[in-house]
Amino acid sequence: MSLTTTILLIYAACLVGTIASPARSNGDRPPDEPGTRHLPAALLVPALALLAGLQAPPARAADEAAPRTVSGPATVIDGATLQIGGRRLRLHGIDAPDLDQTCSDGHERDYSCGRAAAKALAARIGGESVTCELRAAANGRAGVLCRLGEDDLAAWMVANGYAVADRSVSADYTDQDRRAWGRRLGLWAGVFELPSERRRLRGASAGL
Repeated sequence: MSLTTTILLIYAACLVGTIASPARSNGDRPPDEPGTRHLPAALLVPALALLAGLQAPPARAADEAAPRTVSGPATVIDGATLQIGGRRLRLHGIDAPDLDQTCSDGHERDYSCGRAAAKALAARIGGESVTCELRAAANGRAGVLCRLGEDDLAAWMVANGYAVADRSVSADYTDQDRRAWGRRLGLWAGVFELPSERRRLRGASAGL
């Protein structure tokens, strides 16, 4: 039995004993004499304080806000998603074509831009260990910042035109996005549909 439970039981026993004992009449006791009618209140105050202490949530330590990290060899799911140690991790602040997405290159030839993005990310990682830390987004969607050594993998994907900055989540990679567009790299060399817009249209048509 915990110490707090023991104390509460003692208070309860005192209250029962006080209520059950006969009280003296007002005429038997001076007006300022502490009597049994004051005892229950005196006991209830600390008891209620104990209960309040039990119900109050513990203070959150400041270090709990520190980002969680995961490291290890990575498996590429698509151009914006990795799997490390059985955990599927979405790269923060970017979006890449789905594996089944097709785009057009600079010569108006169709190619699998989704598979090209995944292949580029896998080649960049090779067999090296990747370190990722959890990031919270403004819209509530969590993602991860993944690094290969000192290099930000999301920044690399956007800078080379294999992915685009996801402005609905973050503005972190808008500069890389503009430079890739200006140099007509990757997706920007031809014609493509924004991955998020493509998913939205497919979802809308599926609901018809």
